[in-house]
Amino acid sequence: MSTPIEPHLWTDRFADMVGWYRAVLGFEVAAWFPQEEGATWCQMTRGDAAVMLASAPDPDAMSPGQEYLGAIRPRVTGPGGPLSLYLHVEDADAVREAAGGAGAEILEEIWDAWWGGRQFTVADPDGNWWTVFRPSDA
Repeated sequence: MSTPIEPHLWTDRFADMVGWYRAVLGFEVAAWFPQEEGATWCQMTRGDAAVMLASAPDPDAMSPGQEYLGAIRPRVTGPGGPLSLYLHVEDADAVREAAGGAGAEILEEIWDAWWGGRQFTVADPDGNWWTVFRPSDA
């Protein structure tokens, strides 16, 4: 699989985020680190889409050369805005139905976008916005 961009999302709720991406957006875990039990990082895929989830690092427990990761903690716990990401799918209505069934926070109900396509927007457990979009030509 070749993905031109792969968001890397840091979180304090790793297990919740993995569960949310599975239940709401239909992602599957492609790789765990170190392994599924006790993992602190995973790569998830849905078709050609990919996202990495990782536990926000402890600034007091970083390896040499990882000092730059100290900036992650304030980004995860401090003020700021969520990311806004688009996920292209073949059937936005089916994903919306699954998201509702999984108890997702729906920010924007499904609708036919005036620029073409059909979409809705949900928030993940950390407040990142995912607009699920089916282009008109899909």
